[in-house]
Amino acid sequence: MTTQPEPQVLTELKMNEEVQRTINEAYVPNDNPIIMASVDESGRPSMTYRGSVIAFSETQLGVWARNAEGGTANALAAHPDVQLVYRESGGPGQRSKAVMTFRGKAHVDDSEAARKKVYETMPQRERDSDPEMKGAAIIVDLESLTGFIPGYRLQMSK
Repeated sequence: MTTQPEPQVLTELKMNEEVQRTINEAYVPNDNPIIMASVDESGRPSMTYRGSVIAFSETQLGVWARNAEGGTANALAAHPDVQLVYRESGGPGQRSKAVMTFRGKAHVDDSEAARKKVYETMPQRERDSDPEMKGAAIIVDLESLTGFIPGYRLQMSK
């Protein structure tokens, strides 16, 4: 019987290449959209599946909202707190088991650089749903990331 090595525990809020790759490959090829929880304009909870979530930087996520005037994008100014959850069951066709929970503050970034980076990094099938790039780039400034991916336990926080 072989024993698995102890996973490396990451506590500094700085996503390494493996964490970023897991996020960027969540939807394609693994077909696991990330769930985003936010608060809508009326103060009620809202959860949506997002295939467009990317690692924007070592401390930020990017999300493409296809409707720049939609509920999520509009509600963030008043209710910036968000939580995102990723789960990979390790079932057929999947690499392994992984769970990540992200918490942070989100805002719409209208800069051309942010819009271009989120749009061009998200999976092609998400770009195909907004071929004219009419949506909005949402940036999540992370406050914590917990969970695990192969080889790592994630206990990151500011």
